[in-house]
Amino acid sequence: MAKYKNEQLLKEIGERIKTQRIKSELEIEDISEMTGFTYNTIRSLEDGNELTLSYFVEICKAIKSHPKDILDLKIDPQTRYELSPSRKEKSRLTARVKLYLADNYFSKDRTAHDILRELEENYQIKSSTAAISVILNRMVEMGILKASKKKNIHYYSTRKKQ
Repeated sequence: MAKYKNEQLLKEIGERIKTQRIKSELEIEDISEMTGFTYNTIRSLEDGNELTLSYFVEICKAIKSHPKDILDLKIDPQTRYELSPSRKEKSRLTARVKLYLADNYFSKDRTAHDILRELEENYQIKSSTAAISVILNRMVEMGILKASKKKNIHYYSTRKKQ
């Protein structure tokens, strides 16, 4: 995927920083001394080039301006792309599995097939054990669930395995 850069937004942020710096009667060299950043780094931000959030925050502190004031911009809340139907479904499945987790459903061993049956029964969700397994395995990786295997069947639970 190509790098994304909202040039118009970055330019506006840079202009706001420069305006505030000038209002504060500070030169770029002053900001450089207060932050430890080079002249070119500060100039780059003011010119609308992308920098890290850490640099931005430190420069805001040097010009005595809260980052939220600099970022108080009119921004269209519409995302660049719509969420795909398959991604929406995966998020919905994950949320439902987390509800089962909160209800102690995993206090005993459960298979992906068990969960699929529950989802179909409780929410009329049609999915696959493969999709459920991906969610469960992610929860195992995050340390939320524990996994075990008996006779080629994977089991998931919140209890400690012997």
